[in-house]
Amino acid sequence: MTRLVAALQALGLEGEVALAGRWVKLRGERYAVYVAETTSGSGYYTWGEDPVARVVTFYRDPAEAIVAGLRRATYQGDERDAAQEGD
Repeated sequence: MTRLVAALQALGLEGEVALAGRWVKLRGERYAVYVAETTSGSGYYTWGEDPVARVVTFYRDPAEAIVAGLRRATYQGDERDAAQEGD
């Protein structure tokens, strides 16, 4: 089991695992989040399908990468309030 898959399980999350456990796709609140191990195995990149800001960020720890990616994919308080006002 890779460190990425172990971190995913330790966090109690499920996702699509690919490339022998070196790549994970998670469903965030607003969009999909990807976490991939670097080819050297020294860290993890995370990014999401955000149509406005496509940010790729590097983390040394797989759990930190997963949590940060999912945090970016959640609604912020102001966005949630604005969406509810429009209903």
